[in-house]
Amino acid sequence: MIFVLILIILFPRFGSGQGFNVGERTLLLTDSARNRMVKTELWYPTNDSDSAGKRKTELAFILDPTIRDAKIYEGKHPLVLLSHGTGGNRFGLAWLAIALVKKGFIVAAPDHWGNTYDNKIPEYFVRSWERPIDLSFLVSYLLSQPGFAEFFNENNIGAAGFSLGGYTVLALAGAEIDYDLLKRNAKTKEGRREFTIPEYGVLTKLIEKISFGNPGVAAPVLDDPRIKCFVAISPALGLGFSNSGQMEKIKSPVLIIGTGNDQIAPVATNARYYHELIGNSQYHEIPGKAGHYIILNVGDKGLQKEAGKYYLDDKTVNREKIHKDLLDMIIPFFSENLLRGGKNTGK
Repeated sequence: MIFVLILIILFPRFGSGQGFNVGERTLLLTDSARNRMVKTELWYPTNDSDSAGKRKTELAFILDPTIRDAKIYEGKHPLVLLSHGTGGNRFGLAWLAIALVKKGFIVAAPDHWGNTYDNKIPEYFVRSWERPIDLSFLVSYLLSQPGFAEFFNENNIGAAGFSLGGYTVLALAGAEIDYDLLKRNAKTKEGRREFTIPEYGVLTKLIEKISFGNPGVAAPVLDDPRIKCFVAISPALGLGFSNSGQMEKIKSPVLIIGTGNDQIAPVATNARYYHELIGNSQYHEIPGKAGHYIILNVGDKGLQKEAGKYYLDDKTVNREKIHKDLLDMIIPFFSENLLRGGKNTGK
């Protein structure tokens, strides 16, 4: 009862069953320290209801319409960062973003430069450390900029990611990848399989050349204590981990979701394996014939025809239902750990 009262006080519509309208805007940002673009989509609660301003994303996803450049609903909101998978983009988890916004969250999703569907640079798959830095940069920007900062509380920030984005958020939680191990495993049968991907082809040679600059330069520190809870969906790069000591920094709540039939990031070496290494994590595995890309938005018939491998599912699989089931886990997870002020966080 106390938890329900807190929700009503913080976000009045939680108690009524009525969802917020969804505002959307695009932020054209550059991290000057890295001379790196961080183009970001921001979805947020709004009271605006101008139907003329509503539109679907420019991609052919089946999504609820949003209101372009609407006014942000007053007050403080929990912030959730989203990290897309390799060859995707900032819209890849829009179904999750819109559902969270309807419950009072603000959601920010950047394009990870060099790793999007229209900007594929194989080197930026292996430069996996750039992605967590993108999200940390975005947090710093939103918490410091007038027009945004007043809507956030830095104790109420979470992150979710898919595929390489799943690794991204785990790195922010404190997972410390062993790049030497990753290089060795890239030469194995399992490594050649996992690092031959639809978006880039065979990446084992590039992985073997991973470098942070001059000899002896250490990998950057990626964990960000401002982010209080994490959802890793079909996370990749599990072959860079061998022991729970690489996870000892992780004290915050972690939810890991795997897909049992995943052929891109098999759960045995990724999602399920991460769960085994992260002692305090929760785990859910999607059963049946759903594949890796089941996590992407539902596509219309044109998109299914154009990019079938991402949007066509086995006839036994209902993508919309799987998304709904995931929302029934993810939204309560973020609500429990962010709307209550991160009560269970260890950072």
